[in-house]
Amino acid sequence: MKLVKVSRQAEWEAYHRIRRHVLFDLRGLSGYDDRHPDDRKPEHLPLIFVDGSEPVGAVRLDFMGDGNGVVRTVAIVAERQRQGIGRAMMTAVETLAMAREVIRLEAHAAPDAVGFYYKIGWEMVDAHRPDPLMAKFLR
Repeated sequence: MKLVKVSRQAEWEAYHRIRRHVLFDLRGLSGYDDRHPDDRKPEHLPLIFVDGSEPVGAVRLDFMGDGNGVVRTVAIVAERQRQGIGRAMMTAVETLAMAREVIRLEAHAAPDAVGFYYKIGWEMVDAHRPDPLMAKFLR
């Protein structure tokens, strides 16, 4: 399995399909915007996680400067959840972030994902938000 920087049309389609389905459809939410300008900012890196040629996850890594990064919209396709893919994808994201000299990552975790972040070594920064703020120091 590996991270792939989204650049081709088929990759963009997979990226949006995974995020829309997992983060919106399955949660009964609407309003997903596959043309949101944040996905295309130069300091934001949209990624898909592929198993062979099958996209199984999507995530965006935003570089904030001063050694800080933000992990956004982490999603694993529903039928592949609870198989270690999320952990593998986040390890790959953390490795990529370190290669880009990121020292600290943050994520606004969905309440049902907080346990996952704890399991992979993240810490709670602010539990009093609708989407709790988690962080991990990489060095």
